[in-house]
Amino acid sequence: MRIRKTAANVFRHTFLFHELLFKATVGLFRRPLYLGTIVEQMDAIGVRSLTIVGLTSFFTGMVLAMQSGVELAVYGAKMYVGTLISLSLIRELGPVLTALVVAGRVGAGIAAELGSMAVTEQIDAMRALATDPVKKLVSTRLIA
Repeated sequence: MRIRKTAANVFRHTFLFHELLFKATVGLFRRPLYLGTIVEQMDAIGVRSLTIVGLTSFFTGMVLAMQSGVELAVYGAKMYVGTLISLSLIRELGPVLTALVVAGRVGAGIAAELGSMAVTEQIDAMRALATDPVKKLVSTRLIA
């Protein structure tokens, strides 16, 4: 009985997710565009993430330099630490760390913001004012 209920919930949530995804995708191509909201979200997602990305990259570079410096000193190749760090951070670690940090920060922020709006019934108020909340809240964040 419990397995059936759990399976039904999984299918229901999967359907609801795909319905939201469809509505948000359709909302990307419909008017109004809400350009002000899109610019605000671009600022919140991109520009405000630069500090945490910079700090993460800086400290990762420091740790990488300390670890590789000790190991390269054994072989007399300490002069290559700078090259090693710059190439490994720019090519390999930089994009991965940036993606992880931005995804974590932005995902948590958007979830908290939309959850707070749902609890305080702001989303219901948008529906009452004939505004599509998926278009205004989800599609604009997808564009940003």
